[in-house]
Amino acid sequence: MKGREAKITELKNALKKCGIKDGCTISFHHQLRNGDNVINLTLEAVRELGIKNIRLAQTAIFDVHKPVIEYIEDGTIGSIEGSINGIVGDYVSKNPMEKPVILRSHGRRWGDVRNGTLHIDIAVIAASAADEMGNCTGIIGKNPFGPIAYSQMDAMMADRVIVVTDTLEEYPCPYQEITENYVDYVAVVDNIGDPSRIAWGTTKITTDPVKQKIAHNCVDFMEAAGIVRDGMGFQFGAGGTSLAVTKYLGDLLRERNIKASFAIGGVTKILVDMFKEGLIKKLFYGQCFDDHAVKFFAERPLNTPVMNVGNYADPEGKSRAVESLDVVVLGGTEVDTNFNVNVNTHSDGRLLHGIGGHQDTAAGAKVTMIALPIYRKTNPIVREKVTTITTPGDVVDVVVTDVGIAINPRRKDLMEKVRGMDVFSIEELKEMAYAHTGEPLPPSTGKEVVAEVKWIDGNVIDKVYRVVE
Repeated sequence: MKGREAKITELKNALKKCGIKDGCTISFHHQLRNGDNVINLTLEAVRELGIKNIRLAQTAIFDVHKPVIEYIEDGTIGSIEGSINGIVGDYVSKNPMEKPVILRSHGRRWGDVRNGTLHIDIAVIAASAADEMGNCTGIIGKNPFGPIAYSQMDAMMADRVIVVTDTLEEYPCPYQEITENYVDYVAVVDNIGDPSRIAWGTTKITTDPVKQKIAHNCVDFMEAAGIVRDGMGFQFGAGGTSLAVTKYLGDLLRERNIKASFAIGGVTKILVDMFKEGLIKKLFYGQCFDDHAVKFFAERPLNTPVMNVGNYADPEGKSRAVESLDVVVLGGTEVDTNFNVNVNTHSDGRLLHGIGGHQDTAAGAKVTMIALPIYRKTNPIVREKVTTITTPGDVVDVVVTDVGIAINPRRKDLMEKVRGMDVFSIEELKEMAYAHTGEPLPPSTGKEVVAEVKWIDGNVIDKVYRVVE
C-alpha cells in the first residue's frame, strides 16, 4: 500500500506489524521526563499482546513510569539498559533483575547504539507533532517538549521505528528532526504526556544559604582562575545550586560587560533570559528542562542551534561539543578523597539516579567542578570512599563546597591561579565533614549485582549491589 495514509495505525497494531516478539529490544527517549506517557502506553500494549522478556532500552525513566515495576514482576520486561530514577530505581535496588541494569552516559549510549553494541529491534519515538509519513518534531503541537535529540540515532539504527504523536500535521511536517525515510509507522494517541512536568526535581534558584554559598564559591573560583572571560563556553545544569551558579555568573558577565560565546546542555528559563539579554551569544541545546524553554524554542531562533547527542558527546566521534567547554559545574551524591564522584546511588546504596551527561562533560571540559556540601543532615558527602564510582577522579579538577574548595593535585596550574581563596586538601574537607557527622556507616548491601556502571570507553567502572532492608 502506498500513499500518505499508509503508515498511520494504532500503537498496538504498529508493534505487531514491526514483528514484536519475546526477548526483543524496545527503545524510548526521555525528553518528556516526568511528564511522559508514551513508555507506559507502549508497555501496556506489549503486555496485551502477550509479549514477554523484552529488553527496555530507554534513555531514562522517572517516577511517572512506576508501572514499569508491574511489567518487571509479570515478566513483560526481562532486562533494562538505560537510566532509572526514583521509584523504579529504588525497587530494582531491592529486587535485582536476572540481568543487571546497564547504566551509560548520554554519549556512551549514542555510541553503543551506533556501533551495534546496543541493538534496537523497535524504536518507539514520542513526537509532539508528526505528519502521516513520519516526519516529526518535538517543538510544535499541543504537547511540545523540545528537540528529539536522544532518539535520532535510534531512528537510524533500529530495525523498525514507530513515531507516537498526539498532533498530526499536514504533510510535510514543518519541522523535521526525524525524517520519514527512517519511520515505519505513525501511531496517533490521545496524549503523549504533560510538558509541564518536564521539570524534574527542583528547577528554581535555591534560597538555601548553604547552597547559595556553594554557588558563590563556584563563581569566585572561576573568576580567580581566569575562566570568566569574553567568549567563554559553559554548562552548569538545572538543579537549584546550578541555577544559582548560572545567575551569579550572569551577574558577573553583566558587571564586566562581557559575553559568553555559548552555553551547552538542558535549557532553563534563566539561560533563555540571559540569551535574550545578550549575555550568551548562542544556546547550543539538546533538551529543555522547563516549559518556559520549550515555549521559547518553538520560535526557533536561528542562533540557537539544536545539538544531537552524537555531536554533544559521542566518545567515538572525531570531536565532541563537550571538548569546547571551558568549564562545567556538576553535582553528585558523594565525592571521595580520590576525587571520584558518585551520581547513581545514595550512601545507603539505593540506585536513584542516572548518569546523564555527567561523565561526558567531566571528561571533556577544560575545568570540571563538582559542587556539593561537605555533609547533608547526618551524612558526610565528602568521604574516604564513595559508595559507587560514576565519574573517576582523574577527570575531576575542583570540588567546591560550602566551607571552601579542594583542587585535584594534578592541576597545579589552577592552584597557582587561586592563591588567596579558601583552598583545602580534599582530606581536610573530609575531616571537617566527619567532625559534624562521624564516620559513615557502610551501606547494607548483599552480593547480588543490581546494575553495572559503564565508563565512556564502554568498560564497567563499578557495580551496584542489592540493598538489604
